[in-house]
Amino acid sequence: MRSFIRHPTSIPIQLSTSPCDSMCVNVRNLSAGGVCFLTDEPVKVGDKVDFWIPHVRPEYQGKGVVVWRRDHKPKGYEVGVRFTSDDEYFRVRMVEQVCCIEDYRQRLALKGRQLSSEAAAQEWIEKYAGKFDQRAMTH
Repeated sequence: MRSFIRHPTSIPIQLSTSPCDSMCVNVRNLSAGGVCFLTDEPVKVGDKVDFWIPHVRPEYQGKGVVVWRRDHKPKGYEVGVRFTSDDEYFRVRMVEQVCCIEDYRQRLALKGRQLSSEAAAQEWIEKYAGKFDQRAMTH
């Protein structure tokens, strides 16, 4: 049984497996416990990773460990990373923001306005991040 609900999204994140190695990947799904993404870069189960999500406020930075990897056709890998940070409040808050951004993007698409996840994130942050911060402080 899963401890955390997975939320599908395509928001980009930066990921690093070493001090001199960084890649941008699009998230497939995200939860307060971890993240799943596709990459062409070979990573190994057990690799420690640093990651940052620039499209939430404040920008989320965390650490994780690769817990599984599957071959993904036609090339590349699907990778699962478990967060190792103990700060669950900020992980949950980050997931909530990503879900709000994805919902915003999908509502605009229904109205005929197509935005990338990155563009939707930037627009959502400008319009709603301040209100989101105020809501978070009252809970």
